Amino acid sequence: MNTPNRDNPTEAKPVVVKKYANRRLYNTATSSYVTLEDLAKLIKEGGDFVASDAKTGEDITRSVLTQSSSSRSKRARTCCRSAFCAS
Repeated sequence: MNTPNRDNPTEAKPVVVKKYANRRLYNTATSSYVTLEDLAKLIKEGGDFVASDAKTGEDITRSVLTQSSSSRSKRARTCCRSAFCAS
């Protein structure tokens, strides 16, 4: 999902993600909406992204990363509880 950097072909530019007022995340590289899970997968695969508020242009990368981490943590706890309750 990274795009090549013209100045240094071995260095890839981060994917640009825009967050809209409806809380949806839009990947400008693929022209498609993405989820926090998609961004987590991108990071795990060695990719990089920057996120900005579509209206203000404010850099919200840190906030999106925090949300992604938090949502993965909640899913893991839910899975553990489900497994515990089933036994």
